[in-house]
Amino acid sequence: MPKYNINKFLSALLFFCSLIVSAKELNVAVGWNKPPYVIEKNDSGFEVEMLRAIFKKMGHQLNIIYTPVGRSSTILKKGLVDIGMTLSSRLDIAPAVFSSSYITYHNVAISLKGRGISLDKISQLSKYSIAAFQNANIYLGKEYSTVVDKSTFYVELPDQYKQVAMLLLGRTDIVVMDVNIFNYLSKEHLGKNHMDNVDVHYIFPTNAYHLGFFDEKIKDQFNKALITYKKSLGYQQLIKEYQFIQSN
Repeated sequence: MPKYNINKFLSALLFFCSLIVSAKELNVAVGWNKPPYVIEKNDSGFEVEMLRAIFKKMGHQLNIIYTPVGRSSTILKKGLVDIGMTLSSRLDIAPAVFSSSYITYHNVAISLKGRGISLDKISQLSKYSIAAFQNANIYLGKEYSTVVDKSTFYVELPDQYKQVAMLLLGRTDIVVMDVNIFNYLSKEHLGKNHMDNVDVHYIFPTNAYHLGFFDEKIKDQFNKALITYKKSLGYQQLIKEYQFIQSN
């Protein structure tokens, strides 16, 4: 065997061995069921499958640990997991560190087309009945909280499927929730895509989310792998599979 080929073979072998040595099973904390992002019953969902694909390319396996909503950062800070999912940069996660933003959620106001509702700003919500997601008055800011206090009817529901049902049954004028969660749950409710029958009002800013890491080397590897993955055919196929609506 020529010397060049031997050296090439040895380099490839050393690289392969380094992957085996560095490969890890990583414990990842994620909030409970949040379809289509996280579907707990079969460890799937847009967000879960995207991260699993990225970490597989990096040579790691994810062990998903489901936690109550809002607990991922606490568990991460205590060192009970390696990674926390869907974390806002406003959180204090020290001594862990944030990755680049890997996913964006977009809360919107949604009304049935037949209602003829037009919304350009948050202040216009006050004259309508509203069913929002749990703790929306905290997450969506002071202006929203002040406005919905004046609403004709306002309720926050932990079960977002009930939000969708209320809108489709005409029991509320508006639901406030993430656009992809509505799209997914409305299809479950009706058995078909329902987006053509609603008006989506983009009156709230998008929310970018990050992973939290204890291992900065893995974090840096993830940031690089994320860029590559978002240019891949696999990412486009995942968007198509979940009929994922990209934020404006």
